[in-house]
Amino acid sequence: MGTTTFFLRHNDSGKSLNKMGKKELEKLDNLSPYNETPYFNGWSVPLELHNGNVYALVFWKGKLMKIEEAPKVLNKKYYDKYRGKELKVYEWTILKKYLLAQIEYLDKEFKKTRRKTKRKNKRNIAG
Repeated sequence: MGTTTFFLRHNDSGKSLNKMGKKELEKLDNLSPYNETPYFNGWSVPLELHNGNVYALVFWKGKLMKIEEAPKVLNKKYYDKYRGKELKVYEWTILKKYLLAQIEYLDKEFKKTRRKTKRKNKRNIAG
C-alpha cells in the first residue's frame, strides 16, 4: 500500500507544478510533513495519508489537517478580520459550530432526496 501526499501552495510566488523542472519536482516529492522544514519553493506538505486508512480532513484558514488533530492545532482565540478584533471564542469552537451546521444541512438535503425518490417509486409501482 502506498501513501497519498497533499501539497498546498502557500503563496503566489511559488511556481505551478506544471512549470517545475524534473529536479524541482524530485525535491518537492522528497518533502515530508515529518521533516523540520516541510516547505519548498512556495509549497508545503501538510500531511500524508496511508492508503487503507480513512481520515476526515478539515481545511481551516489555509491549514489542512486531520480532524483528530484539529483541537490541538486550533487552540488560539479566533481573530475576526471583519471586526478587527479577537473574540473570546477559540478557533476550534468556531470550526466545530460550522461543521455541525453543515452536517445538519447535508442531512436535511439527503432526507429530501430520499423522500423524493420514495414518492417516485410509489407512483411507478401504483401506476
